[in-house]
Amino acid sequence: MTPILSIIIPQYKTLELIRLCIRAIKQFSVLNPEIIVIDNNSCDASIDYLRQVKNITLIENKRKCNGVDAHKLALDLGINKARGKWILFFHSDSIVLKKSWDKDLLDLTKKTSGTIGATTIYRDINRFAPWYTKLLRYFKERNSFFNYSLDVTNKKIMSYCFLIERKFLLKTKYEFYGSQGDVGDSLYQHHIKNKKPFILLGRNMLNRFIWHTSNATSLAAGLMSDQKSKEKFIKKRNQLLSSDIIIGLLQNKALDKR
Repeated sequence: MTPILSIIIPQYKTLELIRLCIRAIKQFSVLNPEIIVIDNNSCDASIDYLRQVKNITLIENKRKCNGVDAHKLALDLGINKARGKWILFFHSDSIVLKKSWDKDLLDLTKKTSGTIGATTIYRDINRFAPWYTKLLRYFKERNSFFNYSLDVTNKKIMSYCFLIERKFLLKTKYEFYGSQGDVGDSLYQHHIKNKKPFILLGRNMLNRFIWHTSNATSLAAGLMSDQKSKEKFIKKRNQLLSSDIIIGLLQNKALDKR
């Protein structure tokens, strides 16, 4: 049976988080999504774990590339394998925490005819905007659920939960590997912005059902040296691991066989 949703997850040396990521998807999804994990030559315990997980498609990318390039190549490999009507680009440090999160996300996307996807916004990228504009944006994003890309011009697009219609994506013939700029932002700017209805979720809304630790792969790959960023990551990781939901997922080894 053709899946409704294919979830593509690049992974590099994030054993603890990729385990949580997969188990949470299995526990809280209702659409029986296709899970595709692309390992970027981890050569550690994380690939050993992935090889024994049932009902996922594992792609072992042996090609030598690092950082963003490896992530982009992994997405291309995942797209070539995906069969779902919808494709969701996901990070290994994105953990779903709400039952029916997948159906809720798709239902939200389908509310307006012709909408081809959804993702979250990070911030207004106009650093020279006056203070009152920034303040207004802060309260607007905090209180609003979402808006459509045709009404928004100056946002940075994130990719840790990026949903797009597979038919539309294939029609663009877009390839992530070799593209310039951030992953989600580049695709959005070239093929979606001011062309197709596309939902931009406020971060607070997305945070209701997804926990994003951020920078896990960068730390594992030795690409992050900023001490404040490291401390922020450790703090968020410890908050995550103290949750009763997460403790339950870590103990539920049966999900690996389901």
